[in-house]
Amino acid sequence: MARVLLKNVTKKFEDVIAVNKLNLEIKDGEFMVLLGPSGCGKSTTLRMIAGLETPTEGEIWIGEQIVNEIDPTKRNTAMVFQSYALYPHMTVFGNIEFPLRMSNVPKQERIKKVKEVAEFLGIAELLNRKPSELSGGQQQRVALARALVREPQVFLLDEPLSNLDAKIRTQMRFELKKLLSYDLGITTIYVTHDQVEAMTMADRIAVMNKGQLQQVGTPDEIFYRPSNTFVATFVGSPPMNLIEGDVLKDEKGVFFDSGHFILELPGDVDAEGKVILGFRPQHTEVSIEAREGFVKGKLLGIEKLGVESYGHLVYEDLELIIKLPENIRPSMGEIYWRPRHDRMYIFDGKARNLIYG
Repeated sequence: MARVLLKNVTKKFEDVIAVNKLNLEIKDGEFMVLLGPSGCGKSTTLRMIAGLETPTEGEIWIGEQIVNEIDPTKRNTAMVFQSYALYPHMTVFGNIEFPLRMSNVPKQERIKKVKEVAEFLGIAELLNRKPSELSGGQQQRVALARALVREPQVFLLDEPLSNLDAKIRTQMRFELKKLLSYDLGITTIYVTHDQVEAMTMADRIAVMNKGQLQQVGTPDEIFYRPSNTFVATFVGSPPMNLIEGDVLKDEKGVFFDSGHFILELPGDVDAEGKVILGFRPQHTEVSIEAREGFVKGKLLGIEKLGVESYGHLVYEDLELIIKLPENIRPSMGEIYWRPRHDRMYIFDGKARNLIYG
């Protein structure tokens, strides 16, 4: 096993900067998720680590070695793609055996390793089948087996679950995490745009946007202390509410004026002037009666998500989402609400970075 270290890694495609001065350390045995929207540079980063792309600038270390100039086949990494890229004319056995054959591993050792990894992944009974005879989940396990049979130091996965249906995808998240983190303890870098996948599987998450690293932290750190408004709205469902306004201070306390309503802020807020107030829909207090410090709102609609319900409120050009308690019914037009003081976030009005919370 090995750590992976990226030092000021930049990748340009002509005039487009796909990855911009990325500094990131993936610890030995860690399950790191690269999370971000399409085009943010996460897959390009993975391909540079694998050696499929060459960095324009910067250094990539695997273990104690710089690998920028090392051939992909000699980096001791294994990669699983979004499309499993199984050879259709080969059996499952042939697909798993292929990288060992290319490395000139003796035949008896190849047979032994293929059977061991197939047994480990629960696909031993599929070894004589062709990929066309397999379900999506089975194909995914074969692709994993083909990568694992090489016994790599670093495992790279590029959205490997996106082609599976929702039920199998949920099951495979836990199976993959158990396999790679607990059973094998292998250093894993996993690319996804799915925040639920990231929050479920990661030891730490690296959030990227437009080629730049936005924040690195545990799932709890990313969710409860986002570094800026992009992370705040990208992670969490429904996304965090963001309201532009002004911080006001007088002898009565500290307040936030949105232009539509005024909210009392915690007394230790030290911001001034133009800011962005953030709070998650789940972190609100709601009442059907007027209460001191609560804001009056009119429900335009209720979104029912199983056991949870979310109310949509509109104040002219501002739309908010708040979680509703069970006693709020769609027929109740007016409600009163306020964010919890211990879950308020204040972002700088220009840089949009977190300054309180």
